[in-house]
Amino acid sequence: MNAFSQTAAPVRALKRAALLLIALACAPAPAPAAPAPKGLRPYEIAMNVQSQNLIRHPNAGEFQLIQQRTTLHTRLRWTPPTVPARLTFGAPWIENLGIVLESRTTYDSVYDYTPTFRERDLRGRRPSRVVPRSLADLTPRARSAIRSEHQLRQAYLDFELRRLPLRFRLGRQQIVWGEADFFRMLDRANPLDVSWHGAQELPPPAFGWNDLRIPLWMARAWWRIGSVGPLTDVVIEAYWNPGDWRPARVSFLPRPWGIRLLHPLTNREDGAFHAPFTGVQRLANGSTLFRQGAYSRHPRENSQVGTQVTGQVGNLRLGIHYFHQRWAGDDGTPFAPVRGIADNLAGRLRTQQLLSRGTLPAEYVAPYVHTIGISANYFDARWTSATLRVESVLDLDLPLFDRSKSTTLAPLLPGVSTRDYWKAMVALDRAVVPPGLNGSPIFIAWQAYVHHLIGSVGTLTGPLDLPTAGQRSRPFCGAEPPEPCDDPSGSGSFRDNVHRWEALLTLAALAFLRNGTVVPVVGIVLDPVNSYAMNLFWSVDYSWSAHVTLNVTQRIFTSAQDDIQKGPFDPWNIGTQRGRSETGLRATYAF
Repeated sequence: MNAFSQTAAPVRALKRAALLLIALACAPAPAPAAPAPKGLRPYEIAMNVQSQNLIRHPNAGEFQLIQQRTTLHTRLRWTPPTVPARLTFGAPWIENLGIVLESRTTYDSVYDYTPTFRERDLRGRRPSRVVPRSLADLTPRARSAIRSEHQLRQAYLDFELRRLPLRFRLGRQQIVWGEADFFRMLDRANPLDVSWHGAQELPPPAFGWNDLRIPLWMARAWWRIGSVGPLTDVVIEAYWNPGDWRPARVSFLPRPWGIRLLHPLTNREDGAFHAPFTGVQRLANGSTLFRQGAYSRHPRENSQVGTQVTGQVGNLRLGIHYFHQRWAGDDGTPFAPVRGIADNLAGRLRTQQLLSRGTLPAEYVAPYVHTIGISANYFDARWTSATLRVESVLDLDLPLFDRSKSTTLAPLLPGVSTRDYWKAMVALDRAVVPPGLNGSPIFIAWQAYVHHLIGSVGTLTGPLDLPTAGQRSRPFCGAEPPEPCDDPSGSGSFRDNVHRWEALLTLAALAFLRNGTVVPVVGIVLDPVNSYAMNLFWSVDYSWSAHVTLNVTQRIFTSAQDDIQKGPFDPWNIGTQRGRSETGLRATYAF
């Protein structure tokens, strides 16, 4: 059994405990000793079917159907008025029991219909005929693996301890911390799945991050302390993930919302497993790109922990946070996901041995990092009637590519250095009531994000463009036709230098019109550092009836950088989406 397929004993125990109690809850039982109060329904069942169609328009005269996704969401919550003894095994100290089950089943008919569209990669090139260029070129097995899925999104048990201010949640769940809306800082307990639609399931209220987070098996606890000095409502919250963590999930071309690259290892045009290392079949140390590092999915090597302490002082809510977990790479940081072997005598010998065994002398890395964070939320009722939100984190020892450090795969793969990364967000929310809307307020939210790389950055670089780094018909520093090259050795070509400072601005407005049946949203996301890349969006939700909701959404990606062959490789992943503007139509039936 390999490391990836191992299942940790604590994870199994956590799953068994949750599923056992759920099974006991659903099993037939004798009549309760006392009837439930009138009007109280211990079972809450919610289901909805959703159909979403996305049409991409790279330019004014081109339209591409890229998604026809049907989704079934099912949610069951059981909160018995009295806790059955069979669920607590006779323990008299458990109360306020609740069980939540949530599933999601999806089917995207685009992978059966297979419309023909061939998207250019980040350097403006279309794939050649030796690799899949469109969905129709994928094998039936590959399409079958991605066209549908069924996920148990949540399956957890909630309970409190009698006579103690302790609450627990055990099972498969999502943990949401922090104040940021569009981009994540403190919201990092669950990695993201950006394979099916990037991060474009936003903005709320249509979706949110709930459909993008990868649920994990975790144990979570709350300890409500009360008052401590000037602080009131002090709560300590902590979680433990016993070996079930996994990195962010991504996909590659020709997936409509994959990273705009062919798979850098396995594509037959110029992937590392084919050119220039023909015969190579795997990464070193049993790792798999964006799936599994050189560690076992066991609590000794893959446990994640986090804690936060929050308290209230008047209208100010404060929080202190700490995480110790593996790096998922889904918050806009230009990290290094692959690590090569140092270029020395021992490294060269090791490289020859690995290549002779069909192994690339590089491994996927997801190192442990320490993260310290703070958050605050303040409502100014006297002067501005606005809410100020602040969030900041310090990530320690993040891996980044460093051109000054050579590997045995140089110049294709530079070495890795570690740096500390400071990140902050400031937001201002306010409701205004303009004339002509019959008193309906418009909620305006402004956010500013700043990332700062601490220490020297002169030799740091972004990810290597691997699909153009193998056997190529042009030099490293060229396009077609060749252009002047200021880096003849190719040690830094096709990579952006990492900026010491990155910034992002967002502005959004939301309103509830006609008694909340019409909800328009409009906004902009601006990256002023990387070619003034922008994401403009508007969306309208219309509640046609108590059960049917319709939505139309428009997303426009634009950039001041006209030459797509020069990037930009921006960490916020906005400028790289140029050409992926789309219109979405969605219908939801809830029952």
